[in-house]
Amino acid sequence: MKKLVALVVAILMITTISGCSDNSSNEMSKTYDSFTLSSEVPVVYDDGSFMVNIDNPEEIVGWGDYVFVAKVEDELRTEYTNVHESEDGTITGKPYTVYSITVIDNLKGNLKKNKPIEFFKHGGVNYDGKSISLLEGDQLLESGKYYILVAASEADGRLGQGMPYSAIELNVSNKQEIVSSEEYNNYKKYVKDEVKFERKRFKSFEEE
Repeated sequence: MKKLVALVVAILMITTISGCSDNSSNEMSKTYDSFTLSSEVPVVYDDGSFMVNIDNPEEIVGWGDYVFVAKVEDELRTEYTNVHESEDGTITGKPYTVYSITVIDNLKGNLKKNKPIEFFKHGGVNYDGKSISLLEGDQLLESGKYYILVAASEADGRLGQGMPYSAIELNVSNKQEIVSSEEYNNYKKYVKDEVKFERKRFKSFEEE
């Protein structure tokens, strides 16, 4: 029964991720500095059901296609899917925040390094600009900061973050500090001891 529930949740999660690349006429985008805006508007955290134990990093990295260290260069835009108008005239849509990042080091997978690539994450500024939605346990990324990111690839090759606790901020300023940091060495171990998760996987077009 447990395996059946995990499979159902996995299907729902992959469907949700795929929605970010929906090219229907309902998809729109806006430009924000969502990290700065988060200190000015309410941040709403949504509960979610996931196919792995999100409190166990070895399961999270096992679910991910890629684990890597990256510098966030800039926030590019917020994309919206399932945009629609409700009966009271309110327009809503599911937000995804898109960043320009530079991969510094690969811990799992082989993404292109030392050049800007796009990376999206679930959540961001809501369509009306009056609040921010994030998964419980998640965070917005800040330009100029370094993170360990656990990511998945979509069928179309886009690279994104699929669940909370998949972005670990590093308090570092250069590569030497990264490789000597406790978080970096912990995640090298988590990848080595990852809990394998069987699901359909895709190759990112950002691979070497």
